[in-house]
Amino acid sequence: MAKLLEMKDICKSFSGTQILFDVNFDLEAGQVHALVGENGAGKSTLIKTLAGVHRPDSGSILIDGREVALKTPKDAFDSGVSTIHQEFNLVPFLDVAANIFLGNENTTGGVLNKKEMYDRTQELLDRVGADIKPNTLVKKLGVAEKQMVEICKALSIHSKIIIMDEPTAVLSSKEIDKLFAVIESVKAQGISVIYISHRLEELPRIADRVSVLRDGHMIGEVEGEFTKDRITKMMIGRDLTEQFPNVERELGGVVLKVDHLNSGAFLKDISFELRAGEILGFSGLVGAGRTEMARAIMGLDKKDSGDIYLNGEKVELKSALSAKKRGVVMVPEERKSEGLVLTMSVKENVSLTYLPSFAKGPAISGKEVDDRADDVIDRLSIRPADRNIKTVNMSGGNQQKVAIGKWIYKDHSVMIFDEPTRGVDVGAKAEIYKIIAGIAKKGVGIIMISSDLPEIIGMSDRVIVMKEGRISGELKKDVLSEHAVMQLAF
Repeated sequence: MAKLLEMKDICKSFSGTQILFDVNFDLEAGQVHALVGENGAGKSTLIKTLAGVHRPDSGSILIDGREVALKTPKDAFDSGVSTIHQEFNLVPFLDVAANIFLGNENTTGGVLNKKEMYDRTQELLDRVGADIKPNTLVKKLGVAEKQMVEICKALSIHSKIIIMDEPTAVLSSKEIDKLFAVIESVKAQGISVIYISHRLEELPRIADRVSVLRDGHMIGEVEGEFTKDRITKMMIGRDLTEQFPNVERELGGVVLKVDHLNSGAFLKDISFELRAGEILGFSGLVGAGRTEMARAIMGLDKKDSGDIYLNGEKVELKSALSAKKRGVVMVPEERKSEGLVLTMSVKENVSLTYLPSFAKGPAISGKEVDDRADDVIDRLSIRPADRNIKTVNMSGGNQQKVAIGKWIYKDHSVMIFDEPTRGVDVGAKAEIYKIIAGIAKKGVGIIMISSDLPEIIGMSDRVIVMKEGRISGELKKDVLSEHAVMQLAF
C-alpha cells in the first residue's frame, strides 16, 4: 500500500545536543500508528518536525509521495497535518463554531457568515457524534467535549493526518470508549492518526502499528499481536519487574482532619482523616470535585464553611503560602500554568520554593543551587540531564518530574499530588511511585488524586471516591478493585 507519510532519516539537535538520530517513520491512509517512548526519547521533537514547529537538521518528509518543506505550522496545515495537543489550543471565551473556524472564518463581502459557520459546525459535530451546540462557549465544556471540538477543527481543514498527543490522559473509561469510536470513524473516512500515549494498555485496542523511540533512535516497530510487556521492554531496554513499590510503612496519628468542608456551589460536606505515613487515594470521574477539594484545603479556593485540623490543631489556610508554612504543599495537575515557571531553567524551578535556604549572606549560593538541581535530575531521571535547560523546552513528562522535584527536600506534614504521573512514561512512573512511597515512609501524609485506576489501587492504603462534589464512599485496601471504585463513581 502507498504511504501517506514518510519521514526519512530525520536528525535534529538543540544547542549541540543531538535529540534525533536518523529516525524513520511512516503512515498509511486510514491507519492508527502509535508512537511511544520514555520521556526525553524524542517523540515530541519528531512530531514537531512534522507539525512545522521545528525544522529537521537533515532528512526528508514526504506526504502522498511528494517531498514537503514544513517551515511553519501553517505549512503543516496546508499539507493536511493537524495536531491535537495535550493542552488544548482553544479560546475559552469564544463559542465552539468560532474556535473551529478561528483563522479560517467564512465571510461574505468581508462580513462574517455566522449561519454558514454554525451549520458547518453542526455537520462536523454530528460527524463525530458529539452532543454539543455550535454556540456553546468553550469554557463551559468538559475535557472530553473540548477534545471533540479539537477533532472537529482538524476535520474542518480536511486533514489527512491527525496527531493526538496523550488524548486519554484525563478521560474516564466511558469517555475513552467514545473517543476510540470517533477514531475508528475517522479511520473509516481514510484519515490517519499518529497516536502518542503513555497508557500502553490502550494500544492493542486502538493501534494498527506501534513504533518505539529510545534515546532519539527508532528501536523498532510491532504490529498485529503485541503486548504491554513487549512494548515496555523495547521502550526502557529492560523488563519492568515491579511497577508499584512494596515499601513497608507504619501509620502514625492523624496529621490532617477535614470536617464538613464546603466551598462554592459544588463542593459539599467533605469530611475525612489522613494519618502520618498513609497514602490516601482520591478517585472519581473527571469533574467529580477532587481537585476542587485539594484547592480548598490549600487555601487556593475560598472555604465557605467547615474546619481543617493539622496535627490536632484547628487552622485557617487562606493561601498556598500559609499552607506551606504549616507544612502542607501540593503538586498541581496543571503543571504548566500552576506548577512551573516555564521561562525558568530546571535549577531555577527546583530552587524557587525554598530560595532563602540557599542564601549566603545577601547572595544566593550558586553551587548549592547547582548541586540541588543535579541531584533532582539524577533522582528523577530527568531528560535531558541539563540543569540550565528552560522547562518550556522539555517534554511534558519531564516537566512533571521538575514540578515534583521542587518539594522533595523539605519535611512536610501533608503532600497533595494531583495527577502526579499524567503524561509520564511507564519507567518514570515507577520512579515517581518509589519517591512518593519513600516520602510516606518518612511519616508524611500523602493525598494522591488520580484518574488512573491501577495507579490508585496499586499505591493507596485507602481510597475515597468522589461524585458530583461529594464523597460517595470509602474503600479499604483489602476490598479495593476497579469495579468497586467505579460503582461508587457512577
